[in-house]
Amino acid sequence: MADPIAREFTVEVRKLRRRFLDQIEPLRPDLFRYCRALCGNVFDAEDLVQETLLKAFSKLSEMHWQVDNPRAWLFRVASNQFIDQQRKHSPTAMPDNFDAPSNSAPELSAEIREALAQLASRLPAQERVAVLLKDVFDFSLEEIAAQLGTTSGAVKAALSRGRAKLSQPLPRQTAPTRAHQVPRALLDAFCEAFNKRDFERLSNLFAEDAVADVVGMVYELGREQIKKGSLAHTMFDEAGEPSAEVRQFAGEDVVVLWYAVGESKERRVRDVLRFAGSGSLFSLMRYYYFCPETLAEIISALGLPLTTNGYRYT
Repeated sequence: MADPIAREFTVEVRKLRRRFLDQIEPLRPDLFRYCRALCGNVFDAEDLVQETLLKAFSKLSEMHWQVDNPRAWLFRVASNQFIDQQRKHSPTAMPDNFDAPSNSAPELSAEIREALAQLASRLPAQERVAVLLKDVFDFSLEEIAAQLGTTSGAVKAALSRGRAKLSQPLPRQTAPTRAHQVPRALLDAFCEAFNKRDFERLSNLFAEDAVADVVGMVYELGREQIKKGSLAHTMFDEAGEPSAEVRQFAGEDVVVLWYAVGESKERRVRDVLRFAGSGSLFSLMRYYYFCPETLAEIISALGLPLTTNGYRYT
């Protein structure tokens, strides 16, 4: 029998987390845009968003002062998370002939800001953060210094270095090779079992110690939890007769889930799944159901119709 104290504790934490997510939900699109500019790809960006939210939720319990500017505070957490991750990384190459803004940073058009957001991902971590916060997201030098725990002079120096690098061509480098992908036959087996509603065959495609992650919402450990939880819910409980199909995005095979949506029952994508594994079994499955910005980027690139689901269960 489950421990009632442990159950009560879990319920209370979930309530607090829900309240936290409710409060910061209006800031999520801007936070994702910042993380996407920091990171080299959409999946790393979503990971950084989730790590930022987790860290922010945890840190709130340790703080003895009021957060007067939640947007700036979330950006601060994201910046520090990113810099910590990138400390051992070296900068990659810049494209040729990009005319970056001068150190005076005049008013920039939306097009220039978007170009900066894309190009800044190729700067070293601290210079990247400085350029993005100042030239793309309009923070002042003083605000950036407060976020990074440094001085305005140090921020100004990083900004100057970053802008200078953006204005100079650097030698191109070969893009890093992707990690080994899941065998296509395993993804095809998943889609076939899913579409035939062969629940036992589907669940047996997962290793006993596999992990499933409904990103930002649910974490399941082990085949039995996955089978009784997200797999059963997705296959049998969700309206819209979901069906699965393998598509390729950015050189990686992913699974898209189609649903019949609205009164017209038009088939639209509502989820994207990524997997890890080898041989004949999955070790990891990630659902991006509650990641609307990530879904939008992927499905737009695939040219498919999309219906997003918000950030959490309603």
